[in-house]
Amino acid sequence: MTRRSTAVRLFLTMWLVYAAFATTNVARETYLAVALGERLTVRVDPYLGLHPDLFEIPGRGAYINSNPGASIFGAVPYALARPLIAGLFAMRPALGAPKPPTTYDDARPNRTPLMNEMRARGLDVRLALAALATQMGLMAPLGALAVVLLYFYLQARYGDDRWALRLALLYGLGTPIFFRSAFLNQNALLTHLILATMMVVTWPAGETARPRQQAWGWAGFLLGLGLLMDYSAAPLALVFGLWAIAEGWQQGRLRGAVALGGACVLGAIGPVCVLLGYQGLAFGTPWFPAQRYMPVTEFSVRGLNGFTVPTFDLLWRNLLDPRYGLFAFCPLLIAGLAAPFVPAIPGDPSRREQRFALLAVGALLVFSAANQFSNLQWNTGVRYLVPAVPLLFLLMVPVVRALPRWGVVGLVVPTVLVSIAVSMMREDVPTSLGLLFTGGPTLPVLITLSKTAAAYAPVLAGGVQPFGTLAVLALGGAIAMVWRFRRRASAN
Repeated sequence: MTRRSTAVRLFLTMWLVYAAFATTNVARETYLAVALGERLTVRVDPYLGLHPDLFEIPGRGAYINSNPGASIFGAVPYALARPLIAGLFAMRPALGAPKPPTTYDDARPNRTPLMNEMRARGLDVRLALAALATQMGLMAPLGALAVVLLYFYLQARYGDDRWALRLALLYGLGTPIFFRSAFLNQNALLTHLILATMMVVTWPAGETARPRQQAWGWAGFLLGLGLLMDYSAAPLALVFGLWAIAEGWQQGRLRGAVALGGACVLGAIGPVCVLLGYQGLAFGTPWFPAQRYMPVTEFSVRGLNGFTVPTFDLLWRNLLDPRYGLFAFCPLLIAGLAAPFVPAIPGDPSRREQRFALLAVGALLVFSAANQFSNLQWNTGVRYLVPAVPLLFLLMVPVVRALPRWGVVGLVVPTVLVSIAVSMMREDVPTSLGLLFTGGPTLPVLITLSKTAAAYAPVLAGGVQPFGTLAVLALGGAIAMVWRFRRRASAN
């Protein structure tokens, strides 16, 4: 089988998995995606009161408390899905009609009142369909594409197709990118951009000055898109910029540093101008983010719009808290910290690549420890440190290669089990594992429907089983058919 056919099957497999594990969570980015997809406006006035991160500026309208990048990309699949959604509502007008209050069996306090507000406005089904459209049309295919590109990258570095395929699958199914790909959100999109940046900068290539300038120009463009997604890209962009300057200095002293550093900056200008243009259009000035205009909250009053000096409490919680800690959600990534102590073979990250990757992870960790809104992750799961995943994963590869088989199994099996459990149950790590082992496998949409069974799915009032197990088996059958076709084609 050729690498191309393997890549196609890998893409289909990951798209099926990510799409099957979609949720109907309506994130703040969904509202702007709907506004752009329907009316080409950045104002979200019709949805004010449906999410705590929608706010109003008197005289200017309502906006989301986030950068617009995820919504801009999400508006495309939503716009493409609008005719189908309109056709459904034409056949079933009651779906868009106001509905009486109901219950949402979930401990998180905002779920029931916000859902009932959507129902009262007749927006509940429409927004749920928008969430699924943006997930299946953007998050799932981009996640699958990231896994395929990683497969090609690892194959180019190590020259081993089987090794590259196994690692790519591990990245797609065993890291928090699986968990964060369930609905439209900027953290997963920024993660894809950081992976792409790392691949562009470190893909095996010639060492002449012109290709390196092009590589760093593309890296700057990807990092600029990262800033368009979220300001947590800033510490990562800073470290990659320093990397460009250091590499340029090594090649040609001051001239080389200016050439590569300048290429990185020039590449970022376009996306950054889009971000500044959005802020000027929305807030009247391009120079301040949305957080400056949000109403006062418990965390925004701390420091400067929620930013303080880094705190030790957030430092360790972002890493180890079972509700949202990066290493709690993906124990395998801890191995990436040992990369500098493992003897290198051809294909492994170079010492310079290791140093800057670890520096980028550290910069993001410090940034997140200073961001007091990180305290809200108990409600969402691992989030702020997810962009560090590709950096730690690439550092983890030589460590796993050097471990004995039992050590690899001891790292990989628990990690994949945790990843599947949290992506399935959408709870903290211990709770998700408990639900998986006591209640059996299922899919997130079925869990949501069971929690709102009185209004949307009476058949699930008694629980998700056996429907959950049947759905997971059907997914497994579809994936088996993708790879079964490969074996038949090879036999012929």
